[in-house]
Amino acid sequence: MTVLDWSVPVLTVGDPVEAIGMRAGLGAEVNSMLSMAMLSGPVIAYAGTPERWVFLTAPVTSTSNAVLADLVRLGVSLFPMGSLIALPCNDNLAAARWINRPVPARALPPWQAVVAAVRRTSSVSSGWL
Repeated sequence: MTVLDWSVPVLTVGDPVEAIGMRAGLGAEVNSMLSMAMLSGPVIAYAGTPERWVFLTAPVTSTSNAVLADLVRLGVSLFPMGSLIALPCNDNLAAARWINRPVPARALPPWQAVVAAVRRTSSVSSGWL
């Protein structure tokens, strides 16, 4: 049984918000690539060893098994519908913090843009394998 800390705000994954998680090093490269393409969006960092970054995106689109296999190989997590994501707040700053805060009235980056940035980054740097 999972016990939730209801003092911390949470986001439920599913239409209209999806979540993609990865190691912080890969996340920093992906975030940089998305920023250069003017497609950056909200990113949350979670403390741990290794630290994980979660990218909040627009709804998931269909993709091939080859793409999914690449993501698994790279240790990228696709959060299933209904997953709960703890949002950074004053009560959990040691565990969660914003890398990129959400911007009101700004659309979330397309899911496929974040996935493409992960794959492009990994093809440029073999250090994430």
